[in-house]
Amino acid sequence: MSESGSNRKGGDFCNLEYLLVNLGRNRAAAERLIHLFLEGAPALCARLETAAARGDLPALKDVLHDIRSSCVLFSGYRCLDQAREFEELVREQLHEAPNSKSAPNWPSMSAPLILCIQCMATELTNFLGGKG
Repeated sequence: MSESGSNRKGGDFCNLEYLLVNLGRNRAAAERLIHLFLEGAPALCARLETAAARGDLPALKDVLHDIRSSCVLFSGYRCLDQAREFEELVREQLHEAPNSKSAPNWPSMSAPLILCIQCMATELTNFLGGKG
């Protein structure tokens, strides 16, 4: 469902045109949702970083679900895809071998997702005209 850059309002990480259409072009509602995302993103990233550093699989599963819920509003497909893949791996580890020596390096997996969320936040801030 990827859209070409010419059909998108936003950038590489968000599709804000889709958000505006779904909100009946209510820019104030879109801005409020963006502010909520921007306020919550640092806490989501911190939760992800902490859970990954601890190897806390239930906490990772919870924060990845929250990240997906936050990014879906803005059609943040890059972040959604990364979070979904990460979450699937966490689920596999929870069901198969939570203490396995072959467990993934959770902190190295979380770093690109955190960067993606930060890029998404930058695009959303730019949408607000820098008044984020």
